[in-house]
Amino acid sequence: MKKEAKVKNNKQVPIVSILGHVDHGKTTLLDYIRESRVQAKEAGGITQKISVFTVKPRKEKEDLITFIDTPGHEAFDLMRYRGGNIADIVLLVVAADDGVKPQTVESIEIIKKSSVKPIVVITKTDLGKENVSKIKRDLSTRGLLVEGMGGDTPIIEVSAKTGEGIPELLDMINLVIEIEGFKKGIDLPESVKGKAFVLESVKDKFKGNVVTFVVVEGDFVVGDWFVYQIDNKIHFERIKALLTEDDLKTENFSKGFGGKVIGISQPVNLGTEVYCFTKKDEDLAKELFDFEVKEEVEESDEKKVEDSEEIDQEKILADFFDEEKSEGEEKEFRVFVKSSSEGSLEAIKKSIEKISVEGVKIKIIGSGIGNISVNDVELASVSKAIVLGFEVSFEKGVEDLAKKNKVFVKTYDIIYKLIEEIKDATETLVAPTEVEDEIGNAEVKQIFVLSDKTQVIGCKGVEGVVRRGEKAYIVRDDDIIAEGKIVSMKSAKKDIKEGTKGSEFGVVLAKSVPNIEVGDILYCFAILK
Repeated sequence: MKKEAKVKNNKQVPIVSILGHVDHGKTTLLDYIRESRVQAKEAGGITQKISVFTVKPRKEKEDLITFIDTPGHEAFDLMRYRGGNIADIVLLVVAADDGVKPQTVESIEIIKKSSVKPIVVITKTDLGKENVSKIKRDLSTRGLLVEGMGGDTPIIEVSAKTGEGIPELLDMINLVIEIEGFKKGIDLPESVKGKAFVLESVKDKFKGNVVTFVVVEGDFVVGDWFVYQIDNKIHFERIKALLTEDDLKTENFSKGFGGKVIGISQPVNLGTEVYCFTKKDEDLAKELFDFEVKEEVEESDEKKVEDSEEIDQEKILADFFDEEKSEGEEKEFRVFVKSSSEGSLEAIKKSIEKISVEGVKIKIIGSGIGNISVNDVELASVSKAIVLGFEVSFEKGVEDLAKKNKVFVKTYDIIYKLIEEIKDATETLVAPTEVEDEIGNAEVKQIFVLSDKTQVIGCKGVEGVVRRGEKAYIVRDDDIIAEGKIVSMKSAKKDIKEGTKGSEFGVVLAKSVPNIEVGDILYCFAILK
């Protein structure tokens, strides 16, 4: 039986967001502070969804801190912005062994656009500190001046492996709050108990819709009304349960605390405001959300037109590899995306929109939260689309239906692999219409270099023929390590056109293969137009 957490606190709790590049040790740092093993559980060791938790980092002190952990992959820049925008302090994490990287720069821009106070945290110092001076210079050139480089931004060197610098970091967080203060509070109407921002929205197969949020004013209490807006419609739902990030139940979250509310009937949009009402007051809710009925009608009419256009388009969609299209005409690649959370879904869609392959237009025909269903596959079949899922599974019957209707369906637990799948597929659409036909292969027996630096690959034929003028692949353990055209072949110092099974011959490729080894296999392919 799970314990119940106490999260009522008379002293305001600082909200600290952690930003930085992927694999720079953000989650590992938090693991050390909260004595957990979150990072080890992440797919690929990479944080792929936003989380928020309130901890008492030191047993000897009463101070509490709420941390917001944001993903470092480039797909999550909007989620990073949300985390940084509502915080009192931002920790900009930079790995000592890697330095300033693309997501570090994005995080700096987030900091510069907000009023939040930054602290630079150099992590992985157990791997060496020789790059720290360079990191300080690089930060300065990006407009973030740290202490010792003409600025007043604190900089702390830490190691989540040894614990070095962690106490100093916690002291600095408290010192910054003491000097700079908290974000300015807001006045809430009498019947409004609290205000919060949504950081994540996930559909859990056991808990249903789980909304992760952080309270920026007042309190959220079990039994009161959870008020939110979706598609210009205001929803009132009773707060059935509140959970900490560790799934401990609590009766309330006070200002500065972060956690989860469960039992909401639908996912709530990320980055939106939600309120806690003591009574159901629709007029007050409309005022808070700046609600206008007229806008709802106009948007509804617009949506009907868009939906109608999409339906008409679906009737004339051709196969991905349609050869009927005129030369130079843009091909359309259709994708249906499912994800475990609103945050990751938004990140995936944004990354897909950034994919640029000349001659191909990528169209997301549908998306949603939750497992891949039979309906998803049916829609993809009609639309000639592929179905990709992130951190989800297949509902019953999906795999059989996909096989029957020849729909490509695949799931992933790392976002960038999903994006790579789409890139590879779109590049296939515009690839030359040549077909490679394997005609033979040979084992590499010897490698030597002539006086003119020409590399000769000594081979023994295994199957079929290896022919001069054809394309060759050098393969090791099922991985292609090199490819190139066969420009010359010799046997017993004589030029030959081809080598057959059992014969020994030397092969010269158009380009040398520096990493070739004895035992590699040379595969020969004829190109069919």
